[in-house]
Amino acid sequence: MVNVKFLARFRDITGERSVSIEHNGSISGLMNTLTEKYGNEFKDALFDKEGNLRDYMKIIVNGEDVESSGGLKSNVGDNDEVVIFQTIAGG
Repeated sequence: MVNVKFLARFRDITGERSVSIEHNGSISGLMNTLTEKYGNEFKDALFDKEGNLRDYMKIIVNGEDVESSGGLKSNVGDNDEVVIFQTIAGG
């Protein structure tokens, strides 16, 4: 099982702090599974119209940003922890 934690906006969208999902495969596949579970609001918050991860989104796997380790093609599986959140910018 992959343990997925939702922070900030994603906690509001999903109504959950975390969920355990049976998944062995890519981050992209996991995001598709979560999109099917949580719907278009989840998908629109995560991806732009071209299907790319939004610039301000962060997906952390076992404490490491996926952008530094293969992006959405990175694999996750049993006992991995995934955290999804959006960064906050201000001035």
